Amino acid sequence: MNGSWLFYRLLLGLTCGAVFAVALRWRSEGGTPLGKKKSRYAPYFSYWLLPLLLLFELLLFPVLEQQGKGGVLPGILFQVFLQLAVYDGVLLLLLPLLRRWLRPETCVVLWLLPNYLYLAQQSLIQPSRPLLVLSIPGWAMPIICLIWLAGFVGVLGWKILSHLRFRRHILQDARLVTDPPTSKLWQDLRDWAGVGRKKYPLVTSPHVTAPLSVGLFASTIQVVLPERDYSREELDLILRHELIHIGRGDSSAKFFLAFCSALCWFNPLVWAAMARGAEELELNCDQEVLNWAGEERGEEYARLLLRTAGEQAGFTTCLSASAASLRYRLRQVLHPVERGLHSGVAGLAIFALILTGGLVSLDYDAGTVQEVLSRRGTREISGIEQIYRFHDSRNGSLCRADSQQVLLDYVEGLKLRSVAGFVSYESGGEELWLECRLDGEDYFRLVVQDNLVHIYPVNRPYSPWSYRVAGEVDWTWLDSRLTPE
Repeated sequence: MNGSWLFYRLLLGLTCGAVFAVALRWRSEGGTPLGKKKSRYAPYFSYWLLPLLLLFELLLFPVLEQQGKGGVLPGILFQVFLQLAVYDGVLLLLLPLLRRWLRPETCVVLWLLPNYLYLAQQSLIQPSRPLLVLSIPGWAMPIICLIWLAGFVGVLGWKILSHLRFRRHILQDARLVTDPPTSKLWQDLRDWAGVGRKKYPLVTSPHVTAPLSVGLFASTIQVVLPERDYSREELDLILRHELIHIGRGDSSAKFFLAFCSALCWFNPLVWAAMARGAEELELNCDQEVLNWAGEERGEEYARLLLRTAGEQAGFTTCLSASAASLRYRLRQVLHPVERGLHSGVAGLAIFALILTGGLVSLDYDAGTVQEVLSRRGTREISGIEQIYRFHDSRNGSLCRADSQQVLLDYVEGLKLRSVAGFVSYESGGEELWLECRLDGEDYFRLVVQDNLVHIYPVNRPYSPWSYRVAGEVDWTWLDSRLTPE
């Protein structure tokens, strides 16, 4: 295996890690100044990157399958599954230490970093050969994919429908807040947050018991208050809390966490991790509110949390705390502890995610060379035009076979396995090239390596179908049938 992929991956990982650590530090020190078109708070990521990549690959699957690269999508999915499981497992294990030493801001970033897994899926930085390949039966691959797809669509569809039903329920009898003092406070706070030009309607609803924001996109966001009286000081804390959520795109972040849960619906570890990630979003918002209001208002804020305790639904952001997280949130509000940002931890985490992608992959039965050719619609081989035998990339010779049919029977009988993911398989070492003639005047090339077979189709001479050989190539026998010219 050459080291070009490792060089590019190290370069990308170090660059992304350093840039991300510096950017996080810059943000924490007020690096997003308020201006005419700038919000005081901004999202940490574009939370749609990984979902859009996987959707794009899913839509391209028929084209990839036609080109003999149908294993790309299962390979990407398997890498994402594996990295999510390992990464989330490590974060869950370290959660007590992370919450003790790191600010909520850094913890939020750590939970959302898998959004950048798309960086590790670029073909340029994929290993030419995986370091570890796990084998599954060929018949099981389509069944596993269909079961996963059904679970993914079911879980994500259920979460989206639940969100839409909840949104419709709480807004069906909602009324716009029109009393002058509250409207004036809302406008002032929107100006403070740098979103004064955006609508973000403030409404009351009889169907909510706690203040919340609902809506995934800026054009659909509404802030909903229960039908009860709040003092101006309470409203000030509540509305700042929701504006921080809105500015940081926490509804989209919760959708991303739900997407990861659906993506790995079979893995309870990921479900637990996504729940912790949603809690960190609220803890981070609590910290931002107290940073502005001052610790002397901590007791007032804690009373608000107690009076609005309850469960959230859909992709909403809410002041209320679930019973599971209320105790911890109250402790952080009433007894704040000075913790460091440690942005280098986030930089190290993204470096590790980029560095480890693609090192483990799957393979599954593909049949013999003859079966693969038949399945791909290749016409029957009528003969061999030229034979090249290489012992390394520089030492090769043109050969002739004592019996072309015997040689073809051996090569066509090799059992192959498809490898999922991006696999380039650089050349070098023992190789046998067969320039084959089909019925008619078309030619194609078969390349046999140590444990690989490449089939170069007639219409795509630079984009081969590549397979692993199940077993070993008998080079001693092959050499006994060949004579250098």
